[in-house]
Amino acid sequence: MFRAISIISVFTLAVSLTHTAIAQDISKMGPRLTIYANGLALVDEVRKLDGKGQKTVRLDRVGPMIITDSVRLTLNNGPALHEIALDSDILNRQTLLARSLGKTVQLVRVNPATGAETIEQAEVLSIAGGLVLRVGGRIETNPPGRIVFNDVPADLNATPTLSLTFAESLKAPIDAQMAYLTSGVTWNAVYTAVLTPKHDQLDLNAWAKVTNNAGVDFANADVSLVAGDVRRESPAPRGKILMRAEAMATSDSSSFNAPRSELSAFHMYSMPGRVTLRNKETRQLRLLDAKGVKSERVLEYRSGAPVFGPVRGTQRPQPVRQRVKFLNNTDSKLGVPLPAGVLRAYVHDSEGALRFIGEDRINNTAVGNEVSLDLGRAFDVTVKRQQTDFKRTGDRTTETAFTLTFRNGGTSTSVVKVTEEIPGDWEILSENMTHRRDGISATWDVSVPENGQMDLTYRVRVRR
Repeated sequence: MFRAISIISVFTLAVSLTHTAIAQDISKMGPRLTIYANGLALVDEVRKLDGKGQKTVRLDRVGPMIITDSVRLTLNNGPALHEIALDSDILNRQTLLARSLGKTVQLVRVNPATGAETIEQAEVLSIAGGLVLRVGGRIETNPPGRIVFNDVPADLNATPTLSLTFAESLKAPIDAQMAYLTSGVTWNAVYTAVLTPKHDQLDLNAWAKVTNNAGVDFANADVSLVAGDVRRESPAPRGKILMRAEAMATSDSSSFNAPRSELSAFHMYSMPGRVTLRNKETRQLRLLDAKGVKSERVLEYRSGAPVFGPVRGTQRPQPVRQRVKFLNNTDSKLGVPLPAGVLRAYVHDSEGALRFIGEDRINNTAVGNEVSLDLGRAFDVTVKRQQTDFKRTGDRTTETAFTLTFRNGGTSTSVVKVTEEIPGDWEILSENMTHRRDGISATWDVSVPENGQMDLTYRVRVRR
C-alpha cells in the first residue's frame, strides 16, 4: 500500500482503513449509470453512511473493477472526509491460504474404507505453484483432504469494499452522494435492416447490447449510453490501494427512438424506465426504429492496376462486391446520429420469408454522412482483367492497356462502379468510357446487360 498527496482529476479521491461499519443504500430508486462504449461506466448513487460513532464506514457492493482514484463523495453535512481505501482481497480459499503462510491449519482426511475422519495439524509453507504443508515430520505437496482454518482475517470480505475514514466520528447516519468510474461495463449498437427486393428502401432497427462484467449487480438503475470514443489516459489501478486526499466540498414499442441529447462532443441516449444489470449479464435495450429509409444497391469492383511491368496470361473471373448505401439525413427518412456497431441485412424472398444477406460493421456516423455496407460478393456479376499492351517509353515512364470484361448472369441490367487505383503520376490516353478522377484512382460506371457482357478498355501513361 502507499500514501500520496491529493490528486486532481475528473473525480477526487480520498482514503484509509480502521474500525469499520457497514453502509446501506438510501435510495430505493437505484443508481444513475452512464455507460461508455470503451468498457467504462460512471456510477452515481446515494448512500446512507452509518458510522455508529466510529470514524470509518465500509461501503460494500462497489465491484472489483472500480477505478479508485475516480471516487467522488459529497456530504451535505458532516465531518471532512480524510481517507478512502479499496480492499479488493475477496474471501476465498486462495486468500485464506495466503494469509495463513507460516501459520497452522487443520488438514482433515477421510479413510475411504471406513469413512472415518482424521485431523492433523499442518503448517502452511507455500502456495506458489501449489500447496506445500508440513504435516508432522514430513513435507506434503497438494495433499488430499480439506483445509480447516482457525479464523477469518477481519479485512477479508465476500465482496470488495471501500473504507471511508473521516476526520471525526459519525455520530448519526448521514446521506452521501457517491460517484465513481468502473471498468467492465460496455455497450455497442446492434442493427437490423430489412431491405426491399430492389434494395431502394430499408427498415432500420437498432438495439443497444449492454454487458456487465464489473463484478457487481446494478439494480433498478437509470441507464444512459454515450456514443463516441472517450479518451482514457491510463489503465485502471488494481489490487489493494490506499491514498490520501483533501476533503471534498459539499456540494419496446413498434416505433421507438431512445431520447437523445448532446454530451460535450458525444451523444447520449437515455433508456426509458429502470433497468437491472446483473453481473455477467448481457441485455439488449431498444435504441431506434426507422421505416422506409432511402437506400441504393451498388456493385463495386476495386483493384490496383499493375502498370509497372508486363502481366502474363488472363486473370480468372472474380465476383464483384455488393454494397448497400444510404445517407444519414432527413431526406432519406433518417437523420439521427448512429453509434458504431454491427448491421445485419435481410430481405424477404418471393414467398415472404425473411432471408439473411450479409452483415458489416459501421462506424460512428454523424448526421449528413453516408453509410456503406459491404454485404459480400455478388453471385451473377464477375470481372476478368487482361493486360493487352505494355511498353516502357522512358526511364521512369510506362504505357499500359487493359481490358476488363464484365459478365452478368442475372435477369436484369447491373451497373458496376469500377475503381482502378493507379500509382504514380498518371494520365488516361484512351478509353471506351469516360472516367472520373479521385486522387490516385480512376472510376467508371459500367452498365452490364442481363445475360450479357460489357468490356471496359483503357490505356494509361504512368510516370514514377
